Amino acid sequence: MSRAVAARAVGAALGLILLVGVWAAAGRAALPARAFSGETAPVRTTASTRAPDPAAQRAALRRAMALLGYRGRLGYRIVLAPPRPAVRAETNTGTRTITVFLDPMDAPHKVAHDIAHELGHAWDARHLDDAGRRAYLERRGADHAAWWPRTLGADYATGAGDFAEVFARCHAASPEFRSRLAPPPADACAALPPGARDAW
Repeated sequence: MSRAVAARAVGAALGLILLVGVWAAAGRAALPARAFSGETAPVRTTASTRAPDPAAQRAALRRAMALLGYRGRLGYRIVLAPPRPAVRAETNTGTRTITVFLDPMDAPHKVAHDIAHELGHAWDARHLDDAGRRAYLERRGADHAAWWPRTLGADYATGAGDFAEVFARCHAASPEFRSRLAPPPADACAALPPGARDAW
């Protein structure tokens, strides 16, 4: 490997570490390990079954990260994985990992929305309790909705999924909104608890 190629590889790796480092601060999860996935959102299916080029994935991640306004320290790291049919991203609160099943050809605003949605789950796990979740559901006019999904899969019809979608609407430069619990709020940031509105 030439020095120039090695330097580019090191630079790319350092760039990715810097991108995800803002979420890598230590923190105690408020909930037991729980995985959330943004399933059922439209996902591009590639004609090839080969894994995407890691450099293309990192470049796509950088483009998406530029559209994120949230830079809070939640103690999570972002991991890239090959695209999966019908699953865009998932959060594991036990390992404090956000896995993005990133297709480099996907629109940057969609990837930014996916990441912000998962950060919403991370914020929920770190800061919300039962009373805070009930108050949020009341503000959204969905007092009797379940907060957690009853089965593995999409969470868009639950309080947790709606919270993550509103969080994403507040913190990502994206028109996406996938919640099936309630329509998008006129002011997404105002619909969140005060601490979730802050970019830091």
